[in-house]
Amino acid sequence: MGERTPAGKAGIAVMSQRKEAPSYLIPRLPSPVSQQEQAPEVLPLAIEHQPWPEYGGLPQTEVGLWQSATGLHVRFRVWEASPRMACLRHNEPVYEDSCVEFFLQPCPGSDPRYVNFEMNAAGALLLQIGRGRNDRQFLAPAEFSRFAIEVSGPLRRKNRNLSSEPCWETSFSIPFDWLGSLFPDFRAAPGWEMRGNFYKCGDRTPSPHYGCWSPMTSAQPDFHRSCDFGLLVL
Repeated sequence: MGERTPAGKAGIAVMSQRKEAPSYLIPRLPSPVSQQEQAPEVLPLAIEHQPWPEYGGLPQTEVGLWQSATGLHVRFRVWEASPRMACLRHNEPVYEDSCVEFFLQPCPGSDPRYVNFEMNAAGALLLQIGRGRNDRQFLAPAEFSRFAIEVSGPLRRKNRNLSSEPCWETSFSIPFDWLGSLFPDFRAAPGWEMRGNFYKCGDRTPSPHYGCWSPMTSAQPDFHRSCDFGLLVL
């Protein structure tokens, strides 16, 4: 959606007193987990809130988030029969396709900027940084190799008749040193509090839809609202 409008046990999502602000203590694993594996410590978070009821058709979507010594690791799973994949190059408007998104504010106490990772089922990534919706700067695709992007779905899945399997998945990593280069105040330390949200959208899919992990309070679809981000704790 790039151009439009206290934590508990690790791996457990809890709600703060305000329903709009869920919290998640990010579990730490000894090494990255490939998207073919399922670590029991990683609790799937549901992208199930639909703040704008006029847009229906939100496919079942879940996301796993964990950390290792080197960075954050994200895996989305989407039960979407025929994902739209018109964008095949990085930094194209992937939010018009079947798209999953992770907005991350690493230093909410000292730096209002956040990064938005937006990816379609083909693995095309849109990546920006800025303070708000109207203050975004694209980050160069030359850096994207560091994110170890993996995709499985209609383009690569051999057996498409297994309805019990997710139709498509995508995973990527966010190195801590990369975050530190953009956010000098960031510290990859236990207890470090970040803010963020996970989204599912599809502007030009047959059934346009907008879903989120942390509930939104805007009248119209607008994912660029850091005031609605949930709490993410290292």
